[in-house]
Amino acid sequence: MLPLIKAEFRKGRKKFTNKFRLLIAVTALLSLVASIVSYNYGFLSDSWIYSSASDVYEIENRLFTHILVDNFQDGMDLLKNGESDVFITGNRIFITDSFKSQSAGEEMKNYIKNEFTKWLYENYGTRAFPVFVRAEYLERKQPQALSPKPIPQETLKQLEKRSVQKNQVTEEEQKAQIERKIQQSLTEDERKSVILPEKQETGYETPDTFSPPSLISKMVIAFIFIIPSLFSMQLYTSSLAEDVRMRRMEVLLSAPFSPYSLIFQKLLPYFIISVAMIAATSIVFRVNGLLFMLIPILAFLSFQTFIALNSRSYRELTFLILVFNLFLIIYLILPSVFSGIALSDLSPITFLLRDLSGEKIEFQDFIFSNLILAGFTIMGFVLSASSLNIETLYSPRSPFGRLADVLKNSAASDLNAFFLAFLSVFLALFLEFFLLFFGLSVPIITSFALIMLGVAVIEEALKSILILPSPSLKRAVIVASGFFIAEKGILFLEAFKDYSMVLPGELLIFPLLLHITASSSFAVVSKRSWKAGYVLAVAIHFAYNYYMVVGR
Repeated sequence: MLPLIKAEFRKGRKKFTNKFRLLIAVTALLSLVASIVSYNYGFLSDSWIYSSASDVYEIENRLFTHILVDNFQDGMDLLKNGESDVFITGNRIFITDSFKSQSAGEEMKNYIKNEFTKWLYENYGTRAFPVFVRAEYLERKQPQALSPKPIPQETLKQLEKRSVQKNQVTEEEQKAQIERKIQQSLTEDERKSVILPEKQETGYETPDTFSPPSLISKMVIAFIFIIPSLFSMQLYTSSLAEDVRMRRMEVLLSAPFSPYSLIFQKLLPYFIISVAMIAATSIVFRVNGLLFMLIPILAFLSFQTFIALNSRSYRELTFLILVFNLFLIIYLILPSVFSGIALSDLSPITFLLRDLSGEKIEFQDFIFSNLILAGFTIMGFVLSASSLNIETLYSPRSPFGRLADVLKNSAASDLNAFFLAFLSVFLALFLEFFLLFFGLSVPIITSFALIMLGVAVIEEALKSILILPSPSLKRAVIVASGFFIAEKGILFLEAFKDYSMVLPGELLIFPLLLHITASSSFAVVSKRSWKAGYVLAVAIHFAYNYYMVVGR
């Protein structure tokens, strides 16, 4: 076994007693069992919050404690005395004027509708719900402007009287009035030939309650696969941060290990624990969860490694880990919950849920869902390995300042700058994902402008950091080319065409010229002021994106 792995196990044995390790194991097991029970049997925290009574029906609903009474009067007495929230008899539901009774009445009404829908499905299948679609185009009239003058009291009384008289008109009288108006508007010949439409009795009704797949159940499944692994990751980041704080990392850096080998040996024990947890969950749900969760787990570990190495205190480490985990969990779960949106295929969790429901998963879709996360993961490990030097580990700068320093130091050569520019596309796409969902909550024109500006800010920031160590036109062209190749290579995938609203994929020459122009502008102007160069590059990028999406 590799020496650092042995050392990590020994450190774990010294740090945690047998009783504490047993407590962790029991807690993890109970959490898994509770999650499985909640998924299979639902969340029962709202059980028996209402009471119901009936002289006819047996009600089997977990929300209600049901009482059978002998006659109608007994049920009404229970309702009036507050011993029952609803009373059901015949085809009627009785409630009181209390808020709880009204809520119970709504729940009981929904329960009866759902039971009737189930009965229809069991007896008639999909034939129970024929669907007819008919479009009716109504004339739209411009509403008159309201007068600021007050309405006289006499006029209000007349209007109220007319309203009461209108409400007293029966359906037959309304039909007769409509027929008279139509007859009056026709000529003599038209009156003889006209046939007024009559209401046709269909003999059935289309139900007004169609229950879509539960969003809660999807989120529960996704969390069951993700959350248990976060505990082992927390132990990993704590161990790594402790090595940095206790200066043990200086000793490890002097050992004959490459930065990647050091990270691999430190990470492997905790990665195995995470894989074991996912495997156990996969066995319970009878799905190949490891296939879909392997890249997401590595994505978590890659940037958690960078955060653990570059945090200046345990407080800062906890905060940054929490924020990063939150964003990555949103990235994984949000598309999978709203699986009907165009970008749902970005998350491997989407295909995990589809596989769980029995759908066939295409290999191309599986590769696509993991592509951005795979590039994001590689970027995280590259940055982490580049952080493994004394100057960076014990620098007084903030983690974001260290990120910029690591990118600049790693881009010392043109070849490294090209490689990092290629990988930074995946980091940019990860951040732009949140811009897209933010854009769904604002008016469309505003959302386009904000998204285009956000894209320009993110992409030009990543490119500018790589150009800054050597602000020359040659470096600008190399960085722009690396970014362009990765960006358009992703867009060539068939499944990624929906994302072309941000990065138009039908053109090649113009986007290449855009990246070269914006990067070259930064390289030239940054020799005097990098801030001015960055603002100019963002302005050029924003103008191009906005024109391509809105102006064309």
